[in-house]
Amino acid sequence: MQWCLHVTGPRELAGDLTLAKAAPKLAAAFGDAPFTHVAYGTEFCENLIASGNGVRATYEAARDRGLHFTLLTPYAGERGIDRIREQLAALPKAADAEFVFNDWGALNLARRDYAHLTPVQGRLLNKSLRDPRVTTIISEASLRGGAGPTESLDALQRANLDNPSYTNFLGRFGVKAVEMDWLPQGTDLSFADRGVRVTVYAPYGFISTARICMAAALHYRKPEKFQPGAPCRHECQSHDVTYTYTNSPFQNRDQEFLLKGNTYFYEYSDAMIAQMAEQAKSGRIARIVVQSALPMFAEAAA
Repeated sequence: MQWCLHVTGPRELAGDLTLAKAAPKLAAAFGDAPFTHVAYGTEFCENLIASGNGVRATYEAARDRGLHFTLLTPYAGERGIDRIREQLAALPKAADAEFVFNDWGALNLARRDYAHLTPVQGRLLNKSLRDPRVTTIISEASLRGGAGPTESLDALQRANLDNPSYTNFLGRFGVKAVEMDWLPQGTDLSFADRGVRVTVYAPYGFISTARICMAAALHYRKPEKFQPGAPCRHECQSHDVTYTYTNSPFQNRDQEFLLKGNTYFYEYSDAMIAQMAEQAKSGRIARIVVQSALPMFAEAAA
C-alpha cells in the first residue's frame, strides 16, 4: 500500500518524510512507512486554488525527493476552471503526475488539453451519508442485532461507486482510480474487486461543503452575509469553529464538527482507523493520503 502526504508547499518536503513523524496516530495502527507520493492543492474551495508557480515548485521538489506528484482540484465555476487551467499548464508535458478532479468541467479540460496526466475521481463526487451523529447510531444498533439495522447499515456503507454502470462510465474517460473518505459507519470497498484503485483520506473526513463561506462573511453587514461570489480574503486561514452537540438525545454528544471555511469536517475515531487498517490488509486500499491539518490550505511561500 502506498502513502501520500498532503502538503502546503515545497518547504514541507524537506527532512524526514515518514508516517511516524507526520501522523503518529496512523503509524500506531498501520506501522511506520515512508511516503511515496505527495498531494498538493485544494479540494473544497476555488478561492484557495494555488498558482501555477506553486504547483511547479511543489512538483519539482517532489521529483527531487523521488516522490510521485498528485494535484488536487475543487469543484469550480468559470473563474476556478481558468485557475485550474493555469495549474495544469504549469506541469511539464512529460510529467508523471495525477490530476484529481471534483468537477466534471475540470475533467473535460484535462482530457482535452492535458491528456498526459492521469485522471482520478475526487471524493466530493462520491454520494454517501457522512454525518457521524446519525451513522454511528445505526452502526451501533446493527452490532446489537436485528435485521432492520443491519440492512440499513449495509446500504449506508455503499456509494455510487458500487454501481458498475458508474465505474464503467469513469473507465470510458480513462479514470481507473477514485478517492474517498472512510465513513463513520464503515465503508464497503467491494467495488475495488472490479479493478478500481481506491485512495482513502485520513485522519479527517468531510461532512458537507458549499460555495457559501461563513468565515468570508465575517466583515460584512448582516444583509450582505452569505452571498455567492463574495470577495474572499482567506479568512478561513485564521478562523475556524468547533461545534459540539451537548443537547443531542443520543449518546454521541461528544462528537465534534470542525468548520473551516465553507466545509464541515470531523476527525476519525480510533475505531474507524482500526477498521481502515483491517481493510488495508485485504488489499482493497491502494493508497492513504495523510492530512496533518484540516485540508483547507492556502498557498504557502515557496
